[in-house]
Amino acid sequence: MTLKQLEAFYRAAICDSFAIAAERLHVSVSTLSKRITDLEASLGQTLFDRDQYRASLTTAGHALLPHVRQLLDQADALRQVVRDDAGVQGNFRFAVGELSSLTWLPRFIAQAAQRYPNLHLEPHIDVGPAMEAGVESGELDFAVISGTSSRQRIVSFPVGEADFDWFVSPALYPSCRTVADAAARHISLITMPQGAGTYRMLEEWIRSHGIFWRSCLTCNTWGGVTSLVLEGVGIGFMPNAWARPLAERGLLVKLEQWQSLPSMSYSMQMRRDDSRAGMLLLKELLMEVVDFSLPIRFLSAGSDRAAAFVPGPPLADRTARGSFTHKQGCP
Repeated sequence: MTLKQLEAFYRAAICDSFAIAAERLHVSVSTLSKRITDLEASLGQTLFDRDQYRASLTTAGHALLPHVRQLLDQADALRQVVRDDAGVQGNFRFAVGELSSLTWLPRFIAQAAQRYPNLHLEPHIDVGPAMEAGVESGELDFAVISGTSSRQRIVSFPVGEADFDWFVSPALYPSCRTVADAAARHISLITMPQGAGTYRMLEEWIRSHGIFWRSCLTCNTWGGVTSLVLEGVGIGFMPNAWARPLAERGLLVKLEQWQSLPSMSYSMQMRRDDSRAGMLLLKELLMEVVDFSLPIRFLSAGSDRAAAFVPGPPLADRTARGSFTHKQGCP
């Protein structure tokens, strides 16, 4: 019985498939399977039922799992005895949204590298529903997502809040100074897609005004939302950290008469049974550095890259990544 065999068993037990487990351990599926088979041989017990569509734990596997988790935690503790926190090891794949990636994420990565040089971090950028599913399946170790999770295997810890307001291009501003003006003129509302926390905010805002909005345009990136608003396609409610620098340069106008939106809470979501020392340290660091009000440097006045968001050719002539959806009646 070896530590690698125990790690292979544990990862396969908590992930939705051997393929995901192998990817997380950076080994082939055949190597992972062999380590588990060797562990089964040393114990004289079958730990996985492989006759089903997806391998599942046997009774013996379920009984063994908490003990293996405890042994792996003890192995981490032994490393800390001789190396202190800076010696904590492990690979951590995690995901954040686009706004996180442009505000606090660079600071988080830099601080983690300085304090815990033996932790290997693999950041990914995605949208909320996909991130939550990734944590539950074992593809991700944790994610920072708006709201909290209701999934049984996931626990959520609050880490910060982001503020949003309504913005529009200067050219469109005279026709939408009030909500009633914009609704009467059938101006599109632009936001992130259904399932995102910001879309739920939009639903609540529309219900609070008792208005049926004729047109809603969604895009799965804030860059896409921003480009559409700059082009005068519609009105967007956007993170202040993202929109304020553009407003200061006269590219956007804040709709002061529109009702302010509530702050959006974000949480770190991780598996309930993940007690690794490295995970606990990363959780503490997140609570320390997450700040959605940090400036997005390339949007600030004087930045060489700020010109990337100045309106250019008509939208139809552009090639853009991301997903756009237009529908009548929203939400």
